[in-house]
Amino acid sequence: MPQNKPLGIVLAGGRSRRFGHDKALAILPQQTQPNVVLAVQKLLPLTAKVFIAANRDNVNALRQLFAETPQVQVCVDQPEFLDCGPLGGLFAVTAQHPMCRSYLMLATDYPYLPVTVLEQLAEKTRRFIQTPVQAHYTLAHFYTDHATVRHFLTSGQQRLQTFIINQADCQPLLVPDSAGLINLNQNPEQ
Repeated sequence: MPQNKPLGIVLAGGRSRRFGHDKALAILPQQTQPNVVLAVQKLLPLTAKVFIAANRDNVNALRQLFAETPQVQVCVDQPEFLDCGPLGGLFAVTAQHPMCRSYLMLATDYPYLPVTVLEQLAEKTRRFIQTPVQAHYTLAHFYTDHATVRHFLTSGQQRLQTFIINQADCQPLLVPDSAGLINLNQNPEQ
C-alpha cells in the first residue's frame, strides 16, 4: 500500500438506463446491502477518504445512507456538466480538492469485484484494469486536478476512456478475467 493513500471515488451517478433502476442503490441477489455500500466498504481501507459521485435523483438517498460515516462525502453532479457520465462525477469530486491528487476509482457497476483487484490497483498509479477480453476504465488509479477535468469537458469531450488514457496517462493493469469483473451493464439480471 502506498504511503500517501489516494482519495477514493465511487461512481454512483449513472442514469442506469440499461439496468432499469438505480444501480447504486440496488440490492442484488445474495447481497444484504446496496451496491454503493459494497463499493465504499471496498475502497475505505485503501483510501484516505471516499467521495461518492451522485446525480440529482439519488443524492439525497446517498447522503442519508452515509450520514453517519464521516470519511465518506457525497458530491452531486454540477449544473455546468450535468449528464456527462463518469467525467461529470469526476468534475464534482475534484471540485472538493482542486489541486492534483491521486484517485482510486470504482463504479457501483461491479458489486462482485474482489478486493484483491482493488488492492493491486492501489499499489500502482496511472493504471486501469484490463482483462484479456476487456478494458475497465471505471476501475482506475490516476492523478488529476479540477482544472484538467474542466478543460477536458469544456473541449467537448466526455469519453472516460480518452480521459484515462490521454489525460491521466494510464496504462492497463492486466488481471485475469473473472465473474467479479462483470459490469452490471453487461449482465443486469445478476
